[in-house]
Amino acid sequence: MEAALRDLLRIKSVNLRPHNEGLAPHGFTCLGVATSIPELEIHSNEVFIWHARAGILPITKSEIIRFGMDAPSGLNLILSERSIQSECYSVDTFDFRILEPEDVSLWVGKAVLSGDLIATAKDADDRARMEQYGHESPIEKMLVMKPTIEVNSWCVQRGMAGVSSTPVLISARLWTVLGELQGPNGENESGEWTILEDPWSKTVTLLNDIQSLQNAPILRTIEPQDVNWLNPDRINEELAKVIEERRRGNSGKSSVSGTVRSMLLQKWPLDSEGAIVSHSKIMIPGWVIHLETEKILHGRNGRLYDS
Repeated sequence: MEAALRDLLRIKSVNLRPHNEGLAPHGFTCLGVATSIPELEIHSNEVFIWHARAGILPITKSEIIRFGMDAPSGLNLILSERSIQSECYSVDTFDFRILEPEDVSLWVGKAVLSGDLIATAKDADDRARMEQYGHESPIEKMLVMKPTIEVNSWCVQRGMAGVSSTPVLISARLWTVLGELQGPNGENESGEWTILEDPWSKTVTLLNDIQSLQNAPILRTIEPQDVNWLNPDRINEELAKVIEERRRGNSGKSSVSGTVRSMLLQKWPLDSEGAIVSHSKIMIPGWVIHLETEKILHGRNGRLYDS
């Protein structure tokens, strides 16, 4: 997360520069000093930006007091991956502002989904090093689709302006089929098809344009219930349905006045027995909408699902 935050600050802050004076308060890393961060509505002569890495225990009031004793003069912005005890906000011995984990995730997630920040899975060498030193579990390289909705507009249109949300990724499957279509007169036509199985909307759809796929950002992922996935027999049937084509064909019928030609739709089904079928994981962008009961907003169809 620290690397993503550094990249995001370079994009979003004004006059970001390193800070090398003195020792950093224990448990906090200085990411730099900026004149302002307009997107966070922070404007100051100097904004010292700090990162608190993820941990099991929350940040306490006494920890903030100790931080203030070593913190430089000026506004100190703390980007925290640790939860914050409410008593921390009563400290008034120095000038500071805290972005809690949900706020940090939302800020990074919006930047990723808008394309301002591109986060990619770590390569094999990075994963091996992380596993060796025990800092991080291996990250599977996955693809993510682009959203077709914008969460703030979606909320406004439904009278829910101001409702908080957290970006997430929800699981789906990407099927690849190599095979042949069989024509009505014994013709064979080879093809390759990419198909999305969306267990949330319980749909199987042919993807004509896969240029929108990109490497998955590092966000919380949510799996559907197992019963929402199609079983092997059913998925083969559904794949064949979406691949099958109906094409216009000419046919001629003789009559007293001559030959009458009509246009018929002819079926070109998939040769299912000879097809090679494989699948991989793909993520769909979404948001957890924090209502009385949390709901998952699907980033492609704009529908709400139970979390």
